[in-house]
Amino acid sequence: MSSTGTGRDVTVLIPLCKANPDKEADLRKCPTVRVKHVIFDCIDEKETLMNYVQRLKKVVKENDVSVVLPTTDLSTFAHAALARDFPHIPGPSVESCYLAFHKPYTRKHLDFAEMPTPYDVLDLDSPTLLQDAEKALETVGLPAFVKSGTATLAYGLKKIESYDDLKGALIDFKTMRDEHPDFMFAPSAAFYRDYFTEYLDVKKYPLALCDVVLVEPFLDAETLCTMDGCVVNGKLVHWTITDELQYDGHEAKFTSMLGPTNEPQDVQTRMWKIYDDIMAKMIECGFNDGYTNIEIFKMKDGKLRLCEVNARGSRLVQGIYRQVYENANQDYVYLAAGTGLVPATPPPTGRHGVAYMAKFLGHQERPGDFLDFDKIAQLKSDPDVYISPYYKRDDELADIPGSAGCDICAVVAYGNNRHQMMKKLVDVLRLIVKKPERLAYPVSEENMMSILY
Repeated sequence: MSSTGTGRDVTVLIPLCKANPDKEADLRKCPTVRVKHVIFDCIDEKETLMNYVQRLKKVVKENDVSVVLPTTDLSTFAHAALARDFPHIPGPSVESCYLAFHKPYTRKHLDFAEMPTPYDVLDLDSPTLLQDAEKALETVGLPAFVKSGTATLAYGLKKIESYDDLKGALIDFKTMRDEHPDFMFAPSAAFYRDYFTEYLDVKKYPLALCDVVLVEPFLDAETLCTMDGCVVNGKLVHWTITDELQYDGHEAKFTSMLGPTNEPQDVQTRMWKIYDDIMAKMIECGFNDGYTNIEIFKMKDGKLRLCEVNARGSRLVQGIYRQVYENANQDYVYLAAGTGLVPATPPPTGRHGVAYMAKFLGHQERPGDFLDFDKIAQLKSDPDVYISPYYKRDDELADIPGSAGCDICAVVAYGNNRHQMMKKLVDVLRLIVKKPERLAYPVSEENMMSILY
């Protein structure tokens, strides 16, 4: 394809990702570089992170890879390691990605919110774990949240109302670790240990070699927003703010995303101040040529508190970007990194979008038991919906204790206003979901307005 930018030819490696023809087609439309080859690579079932990175180094050498595109928290580590070992590959440091990934260290080093959140850390292998748990609740109070120090996708997340609740949650974490030692989303220090020993200063960050969980207060927030931006050639660029859907009565009551934000300008300005302070620390620790999104709670008293930091883009937000903002493609940031091209803040189009994660609770069957994949295929021609399945219809789904549900696909719906986009989402879910009673976060005409306003 012709290029209006630098004309640089690139071979792109996408770690921890199954082959995705739609994504490859999008990458080939990048206006600033020519994508000559896209390599999708999945981790093998028994590989540790270090084993995987060593194998990827061979892929880089044999295929002359010049760009690594991370799409998940875990893949940021592969990207950062390859950027360290291959000077021609632009990317962030392992340390900066680690501060975003490891929740206790995020709290310790990156919590620059208006009201920092108290927390405590529990080592699952501590001989005094139950006594440590009592002290943790003295520190953070009740109700509290317990979550894995490293896991993604909300595995193990639980609201704690009592000491007995916390003991039960710790048993779940131990079960998860012991029964699924190779499961990369479990709190498995063994999976990361060799990698961290090689690429991270483990004397500075000793928790890297431990299986730990984070205990922090349950934050009964009014809203949750996500700030997106990138750092290219050392320059920080703001992108957008998106809101998250709220489901009162759920332990984790915020999920999925809406764009553009409804927050007033003064609140947005305060949020960007927190974002800038966090990113200053990230850049100090080596973050560069990458994308970030940072989630901020707005409490009922108006104070802003940090939820989490992610050293990569969000596939949900990218779905919203397809129609809600102009020239807003997170992947293109990585393709153009190292060329001297710093992206601009994307302007809004006037459209609205909602990106919804279809999470299902209970014993996991096959994706095809929950979703109608034939109907999903038919909706490809509908300009007001974009569906991204994470699995094929007959794939196996892990049944992990303590899980907040299994994500099977993302559904993005568009409209000229928030009401119109949400009605479209409801219509699509009615069409494709076979077992709506199993949805972790049901969306209906009845609750639509209460979610939106």
